[in-house]
Amino acid sequence: MANPSPEWRAPYTSLSEDIFYARVSPQPLLNPRWVDVNQALVSQLNCGMDFDQQDILNAFSGGRPLHYWQPLAQVYSGHQFGQWAGQLGDGRGLYLGVSSGYEWHLKGAGHTPYSRFGDGRSVLRSAIREYLGSEYLHALGIPTTRALAVVASDTPVQRETTETGATLMRLAKSHLRIGHFEHFYHRHSHQHLREIAEFAIEQLDPDLSGAPDRMEVAFTRYVERSAKLVACWMAVGFVHGVMNTDNTALSGETLDYGPYGFIMDYRQDYVINHTDQAGRYAFGQQPRVMHWNLACLAETLTPFVDVETLGQILNDFPAQYHQAFRSEMARRLAIEPENEQLPELIESIQKLWGLAGMHYPEVFAHLLDDSFVGLSETSGVDQSLDELRHLWSKETSPDLLNLARSQSPSWILSHWLLDRVIQHAERGDDEPVRSLRQSMSDGLMNPSETAALLGGSPPEANSSYHLSCSS
Repeated sequence: MANPSPEWRAPYTSLSEDIFYARVSPQPLLNPRWVDVNQALVSQLNCGMDFDQQDILNAFSGGRPLHYWQPLAQVYSGHQFGQWAGQLGDGRGLYLGVSSGYEWHLKGAGHTPYSRFGDGRSVLRSAIREYLGSEYLHALGIPTTRALAVVASDTPVQRETTETGATLMRLAKSHLRIGHFEHFYHRHSHQHLREIAEFAIEQLDPDLSGAPDRMEVAFTRYVERSAKLVACWMAVGFVHGVMNTDNTALSGETLDYGPYGFIMDYRQDYVINHTDQAGRYAFGQQPRVMHWNLACLAETLTPFVDVETLGQILNDFPAQYHQAFRSEMARRLAIEPENEQLPELIESIQKLWGLAGMHYPEVFAHLLDDSFVGLSETSGVDQSLDELRHLWSKETSPDLLNLARSQSPSWILSHWLLDRVIQHAERGDDEPVRSLRQSMSDGLMNPSETAALLGGSPPEANSSYHLSCSS
């Protein structure tokens, strides 16, 4: 049997049941099996779980919960693609409690009161995408939810085709979203809105508890976190794909890995989500959308904070984003953020990696290691690349090089690599999943044999790749 964590608690249950959440019994998968357990994260957590025990596998696959878990589904609302969607909520995920500094959330454990017309299940394809995607961003040094384990099963799940049912154990500082506040604001439930806002402060900014200006300062921090997060995305070429307000975390963590991916040739207009026909969530639109989402959050705080004050804080977002982006690019390029040549260098990088056959996530490795050979087709741009390296090398700070190299990926978590890994897993071969996750734990600057084997031959026209929200 599992040994309970002495730190396990469930602070969300301090809020009122049937108003903020519903208690839910998980629904087990048939014949579950581990796909992978993130051993590096297990060691960090010191959670006292023996993953060789059947009761742990059963619990992680929606079977009998561990006795210290308190499974519940949270209710929230949100704007989706800019339109008010009304009540949403945890339709296929269960909050279990808090341990080792993280909220634990089991995805794919069955139907909840907020599933609407869904089945509450996850499929192996999407579980693997989130498992590897979140750990890749973590290895890049970007704030994100974490992934502890993936379980596959014999449970059939119907999507466009019949797929393999799976669960994913996701960890986060907090799963509170802008949509939590929107839910009660748009229902004119200001007392409940105050309760969730105060709860958010206690969980994410406890130093503000009891301060007379706590709502105002908390909103300032939400804006700062969000600016830094989207700056990180833009620096490495990450496309979230579905930046609805119910997918935007107050903690500043990357949340909800649906149709995500990375740009290849540098294109501001790249859209990865085929549902997004208007391009609302295109790569280059992400800062603007985050600003818009924060405006939705500001509206929910008008019962407690002066509108003019909220507006001033909100109007600071563009400047905060631009400063955060400059700092993030400087850090990854081993250049001082105040360097006057940085804007010109960034423009040159974007121009060169905007050419067909160039893969933008490799730009840092190409500059930091002139012997690097990646997937980008550099044979036709050798002279331009040499000129860029020369421009960059004159501005670098030797003291910053080691940190930059430690988070400079030598391989890309490309859409074709993910597709091929998933194909192996759907045939029962989980080794590529485990191998890539281990490579992420070891550091992305190191080569990955699996990435080279399965991701070393890009398909043609890769930049036109699209995914659905069910991804």
